[in-house]
Amino acid sequence: MDRKLVAIRDAVSPEARERSLLAGAEIVQAEARRLVPVLTGNLQDSIIISFDGGLNSSAVSQRRFFSTVYIGPSRREGFYGHMVEFGTSHSAAHPFMRPALDNSREEVRRAMGDFLWADIKKAA
Repeated sequence: MDRKLVAIRDAVSPEARERSLLAGAEIVQAEARRLVPVLTGNLQDSIIISFDGGLNSSAVSQRRFFSTVYIGPSRREGFYGHMVEFGTSHSAAHPFMRPALDNSREEVRRAMGDFLWADIKKAA
C-alpha cells in the first residue's frame, strides 16, 4: 500500500498539479467576479489568477504537493479590494472573495480531481 501511494504521488507531475489548480482557480475567479460589487467594473476586471502570490487573494491549494494558486484583485488595478471585502471605518464590508471560495468549494474539488484522475489511474 505504501509503495502504491508513493507511486501515485510520483505519477502526478508538477504540470498536472498546476493544470488541476488552474481548473479550480478559474471556477473561484468566475464566482468572485459574479459576486463583487460593481461600480465601475475595475475591481471586477482586476480579479486575476497567479501562481506567485498577490494581494487580497483566496487560495486553492494541494498541501501534499506544496502547490498554491492565488485568486484575487491584482496589486495595481485592484489595490482596494480588501477595503471592499472587509469594509472600512467609512463603508460597510461587501465580501466577495471568501463567499466565492465557499460557494464553489465542491465544484473546485470535482474539477481538480478530474484533471488529476488520469495520472493517478495510470500509477495505481
